[in-house]
Amino acid sequence: MGNVAVVIDTDAIRLFAQAARSDNPAYRLADRPVVPPTFLPADGAGPGERVETDHRFFGPPPRAGDRLTAIRAGSPGQPAVAAAESLTRYFDRTGGLVAESWAAAETLAGEQVSPQAAALLATYATDWLGAESIRRFRTRAVRPLPSGDIMSCSGQIIQSYVQDGEPRVDVTLAGADASGNVVVRARATFTVTAD
Repeated sequence: MGNVAVVIDTDAIRLFAQAARSDNPAYRLADRPVVPPTFLPADGAGPGERVETDHRFFGPPPRAGDRLTAIRAGSPGQPAVAAAESLTRYFDRTGGLVAESWAAAETLAGEQVSPQAAALLATYATDWLGAESIRRFRTRAVRPLPSGDIMSCSGQIIQSYVQDGEPRVDVTLAGADASGNVVVRARATFTVTAD
């Protein structure tokens, strides 16, 4: 993958949000919905067996209709990443870096992992702290989420600080299957407004 032009599609965001069981108006009802944290793929080819992912936004997340250029690490002129890893950077029309998505692929105990658990955990986090305020969402799959299983989510704020002129919070998150076994963990950063 070299430089690839990407136009973020409204219907694609809405379908992604529906699959992630989100009713958040920022994804489902807005004229220009914001991209969910795990929406932009690390490899330009869509989700796969991602055990770890790290999605970073260098300002508010992109929205439907935005035109981006995706450049995968390892492309001509870009630094390479390990074979089991992929990194794609997303640039706006002016050449400014707006987002990057990294993933490490593997299987857990011979079983495939689903990106669904990370997307569900992202839904929980953005419903709690705001879809437009996400700045980073890093996940690690612990075990596969059984098909059709219900996942319960929890999270807590671990620190508050100011970075790049924005008040921010870091949170830790976990998603557990119906038996209470953790299937995915995440650490996320959000901007916050003063109360």
